[in-house]
Amino acid sequence: MSPRKRKFKKRSAFRRHKRRTPNAAHTRLTFCENNAISESLYFELKRKGKGPREIELHGRIIITPEAERDWRAEREAETAERRARQAERVAGIATTNAA
Repeated sequence: MSPRKRKFKKRSAFRRHKRRTPNAAHTRLTFCENNAISESLYFELKRKGKGPREIELHGRIIITPEAERDWRAEREAETAERRARQAERVAGIATTNAA
């Protein structure tokens, strides 16, 4: 039988990709993918105490949607504080240069 006429069984295991529901818990890898950060940045943030809360279940690390939401809020607050400090510095420099 020629290769063209041969019928192949579809390998459905490779074609089915599990889709996460919006409120599903994350593994470290899916958390990094969902938040567009590398795993190395994740571990760096974790070392600095800025990583998300984690749950360990049967040797697996799980990050809940609530922990992800809280982590994002904390990072957004840090960014807002940093930008406010920078704006104050720039305003202070502008006033000393004008005087």
